[in-house]
Amino acid sequence: MNREDLTYRLWVIVIILTGGLLFNSCSGKDKKTAVIPEAGALYFDCQVNAEEGDDKLTVLLRFRNGEEGMPLTLPAGADVYLDGEKLMPDSSRLTGSFYELHKPIEEFEGSHKILLQDKGRKMYEQGFEFYPMGLVAGLPDTVEREDLELGLTGLHEEDYVRVIATDTLFSSEGINRLDTVREGRLVIRAGDFSTLVSGPVQLLLLREFETPLKTGSGAAGKLSISYLLRREFFLRD
Repeated sequence: MNREDLTYRLWVIVIILTGGLLFNSCSGKDKKTAVIPEAGALYFDCQVNAEEGDDKLTVLLRFRNGEEGMPLTLPAGADVYLDGEKLMPDSSRLTGSFYELHKPIEEFEGSHKILLQDKGRKMYEQGFEFYPMGLVAGLPDTVEREDLELGLTGLHEEDYVRVIATDTLFSSEGINRLDTVREGRLVIRAGDFSTLVSGPVQLLLLREFETPLKTGSGAAGKLSISYLLRREFFLRD
């Protein structure tokens, strides 16, 4: 199996892992509305997706009429801002109404605020933070079948990272599990490598963070952040 096939396998895994969340949040037709519901009836859906090495990340915003409701097409006079920058609405038959923004990853690190106004009246305000995950040191080109410790930055004191590793043998089981990371320390044990054959290996470290949101106005929602690190090494006996 060549490198293109190996990359394809990795992306199939990532799509399966994240596709359900994306499909659920994107499916359904948008609902026309002439009046914004009371703030307590709004459900705010925010997704931030990025991969190390890409120039920009994607911020995707939707407002729904309840957690299971359809995306709302906000009326004329309603404006959405991210850190003071006015966002322009878009829509499609598949996704309904949405706001999408692309930002350089390095510039987006830190705290942010989303504001919804209707004819100048504040209807909804939500803050969140974004910190990209990174490796403290580079991964060696060749890895032995022994414990591999990785130092990670941009995480909470206790956090969770999905570890995915595949080799060039299609029938290999590989590694695909959610690991607990404490104080930035992630360890791939020597025994984990038994599911991989010697040779080129692609490693994905995927941090998926989802948290419910609740503001003083009573509005609810969810924030989903995903960040992907990709590495390649040669596994040697």
